Amino acid sequence: MRLDRAATLLIDSCRSLHAPSREVPAIPVLMYHSISDDDESGVHPYYRVATSPARFREHMEWLATDGYNAIGLEEAISRTSARRPVGRAVVVTFDDGLVDFLEHAWPTLESHGFTATMFLPTAFIGHARRRFKDKECLTWSEVRDLSGRGARFGSHTVTHRLLRELPWTEVCAELRDSRHEIEAEIGQAVVTFAYPYAYPQTDRDFLARLNDELRGQQYRAAVTTDVGRLAEADNPLSIKRLPLNSCDDLTLFRAKLTGAYDWVGTMQAVWKSGQRSVRGAAGWVRPS
Repeated sequence: MRLDRAATLLIDSCRSLHAPSREVPAIPVLMYHSISDDDESGVHPYYRVATSPARFREHMEWLATDGYNAIGLEEAISRTSARRPVGRAVVVTFDDGLVDFLEHAWPTLESHGFTATMFLPTAFIGHARRRFKDKECLTWSEVRDLSGRGARFGSHTVTHRLLRELPWTEVCAELRDSRHEIEAEIGQAVVTFAYPYAYPQTDRDFLARLNDELRGQQYRAAVTTDVGRLAEADNPLSIKRLPLNSCDDLTLFRAKLTGAYDWVGTMQAVWKSGQRSVRGAAGWVRPS
């Protein structure tokens, strides 16, 4: 059994035995990528990005049966920042604009009355079918149709490059041009953003500059790959998410939603901070 699963289930079991049942003031923000039966047998379970359609249906059916309501990011931020009761709320997000969202995810979401936010890397969304990392993406006509049916869309930059490695003018353009193109296609304001690749949580100077730019461009919420749930007083421009794939059976899925997986994010932050300190002591930190 993999370590993160074993530790999470142990934490969940201990909490169930020793903690009284109570509402936890945090909202799970779920992170999906591909909803497909892609073979990822050669990839460590933590790093897999495909969730089978059957597993995804299982997740959504469990949420519906357990009384969860899928809400948008802005509503989630409003509830946590105002210290309102969060209830059984969940935010469902998808990265990369893949067409299997339309084929396998949206019918399930729609059947339960759930909304979801898809983050689009706009260079790979066209009027004819384009591909991202060898997988087919949505077209603009499909995006417009989904938007009319209640799906929400946010920016995932234009080209899905590592922002921290780009000149600052290109970072600004990636944020601006992707948002403008989506707005032009769906006729609605775009106020949410997903950071591509691993979030550089220890690079405080870069993130301070990025957050200022996001605010200046009228973004209200930005999600990351950092692990955790959206809690009171969290920065709405660096929202943690819960990564999901086909390995997340209902036991692990439920444990993640109730907070038993949040320790992974804490450990990641400690590890990254330690790595940065070592690089700094050795003179390896890039000048700002």
